[in-house]
Amino acid sequence: MDLMNNPLFSMALIVLGFGFLIFVHELGHFVVAKMVGIKTTQFAIGFGHSLLTWRKGLGFRVGTTEPEYEKLLAEGADPKTLGETEYRLNYIPLGGYVKMLGQEDMDPSARSDDPRAFNNKSVSARFAVISAGVIMNIIFGMIFFVIAFTSGVKFPPAIVGDIAPDAPATKFYAVGHENDPDYLGLKIDDRITHIDGKPVDDMMDVKYATILGTEDTPITLTVQRPGESADLTYPIKPKMNDLTGFFWIGIDSPLDLEVTGVTEGSEAEAAGLEKGMRITAVNGQPVSTYSEYDRAVNAERGREVKVTLSDPASGKTVEMKSSAIPLKLISGQSDETVNILGLVPPVIINGVAKKSPAMKAGMQAGDLIAAVDGKAWPSLDEFKDIVTNSTGDGVAITVLRDGEEVRLGPVKPSSGRIGVVIGLAAESDLIGHTFEATPLSTHTIPGGSKFVALNGEAIQSWADLQRGLADLAGGGKPFVAELTYELNIADRPHETVKTEVGAEQADQLAQAGWLAAIPDGMEIDLLRVPVVGEGPFDATALGFKKTHQWITNTYMTLLRLTQGTVPADKLSGPVGIVHQGTIIAQGGWQYLLFFLGLISINLAVINFLPIPITDGGQAVFLIAEKIKGSPVSVRVQTAATIAGLAVLGCVFLFVTYNDVLRLLGGS
Repeated sequence: MDLMNNPLFSMALIVLGFGFLIFVHELGHFVVAKMVGIKTTQFAIGFGHSLLTWRKGLGFRVGTTEPEYEKLLAEGADPKTLGETEYRLNYIPLGGYVKMLGQEDMDPSARSDDPRAFNNKSVSARFAVISAGVIMNIIFGMIFFVIAFTSGVKFPPAIVGDIAPDAPATKFYAVGHENDPDYLGLKIDDRITHIDGKPVDDMMDVKYATILGTEDTPITLTVQRPGESADLTYPIKPKMNDLTGFFWIGIDSPLDLEVTGVTEGSEAEAAGLEKGMRITAVNGQPVSTYSEYDRAVNAERGREVKVTLSDPASGKTVEMKSSAIPLKLISGQSDETVNILGLVPPVIINGVAKKSPAMKAGMQAGDLIAAVDGKAWPSLDEFKDIVTNSTGDGVAITVLRDGEEVRLGPVKPSSGRIGVVIGLAAESDLIGHTFEATPLSTHTIPGGSKFVALNGEAIQSWADLQRGLADLAGGGKPFVAELTYELNIADRPHETVKTEVGAEQADQLAQAGWLAAIPDGMEIDLLRVPVVGEGPFDATALGFKKTHQWITNTYMTLLRLTQGTVPADKLSGPVGIVHQGTIIAQGGWQYLLFFLGLISINLAVINFLPIPITDGGQAVFLIAEKIKGSPVSVRVQTAATIAGLAVLGCVFLFVTYNDVLRLLGGS
């Protein structure tokens, strides 16, 4: 068994690696302190009481050598024969520290008359000592990157695999092809080779260039497009993504066709699907990329397709069913994913977290939300608001399960969450609600009603409705739609409503898009390709590049956080870092090193922020001392240190709380 695939082993490596990075940080302080002549009394690996120590002239001891050292000096021993520094291995082997004469992180008033004391050294010498830890973290971060890239680390390629509707990537023409609709916006399978003339290695390069952009200045993408003999150039102006708080252009890499997981109790598990299998055909036609799969499924416009999956090693084959679901058609009405002429599917429970309030109440994946606290067939936003703002008594929830209504509750949220993943049931035949100011909003269509027919033709799903309306729209000309539905009341009577569909809406329907779904219970991930340095110099260049990107990315995240565009609950603390690192490390030692490189760079950035108690805060005091010609008063330093400690303590508790919530699951 590969030990790296063992979560406990990977977790242990991450914890030890994290400790090593802190040790390296302190080693930087120690080495430079020695170089500038500062007396260092302790250099420790770990925290707490000493387990084993070594001191020149005394050798190894169990426990500290301090009492014996002081006694020998008092008895007249020659100080030159005894080492002034005690090297300690402490009980808690995480990180370390350096104890210098005349310097205490928690006590700014610490002073010494010894000329070798920290407080008696020049500002430049003290600044060098303070900066050394950060510099060591940057150096080791780059070293980890270089080693990782020598073997190769997989990243999502700079190939367009997904484009968000109405994103900047859809709104700009290729240079030399202005007003040609065939060249309006990036296309699926476009390969981005350069940005502003600089070569691109992976999609991370694209996102890095984008987050540094502005809404007024375009970034210039050089693109290779299948079927085009020459490269295309797209000047695209990024815009702020409200979800992430960063500038974006709305593209992502393609998905892979390899199965990365199988959901327990799903159709995929029942069919014998296994991790490592790949999608190889749709309706008997071979596919080798996700874009080919996407086109093959979408070509059927919501009709069921047969998906073939194979194990490359054993040759085992499994067949499953899938289809495409409708995309949002009427823009500007809501953030809901699917709506057709203003009609919206009901809310569906896509997943339930273990040990969550929802699971304890009996909620199951596949349940449709029929009512929540008296609100029948709520929208996504209404469901979220009611749950988030509920009192301690909880919320009464009624779900539709296998055609029958089941009452649950009260479901008592924990911190505003009940532990569910929700979405819209676009694969059902039920209507959830209707948006105002849309073609069908003038008619009263109760939530829970069921599709029956469109212009006399039977329909049984949202896919049937979208396909039928697209056929009626033809070339985008106005038409009259007659929708027959079954009311959600006793005896299930039928009603028919007529609505005139204008030219603009008809054009949208004629060009209606689809979203290819993957077979139920099958999990896939983004396509990743190895980025490998062609020799040590190239690996070093990649190391420098990624170091620069992650330093910039960290500072941009902090900037957006202070500006309020990035929500604070996106931050992670030690718990989240260890959890994510454990997952990443299972990919192999090069991924472990790459992750530790990221953490080392982030430690450097965080440590040099101008917050009292951090190295950056101490550097600010030194700069102020240099400017004013005397040290900042002990009173000011003490107050700032207490405030800095309080801020860091609150941030630590906050991010740890977020990490635990994410691990336990939430709505």
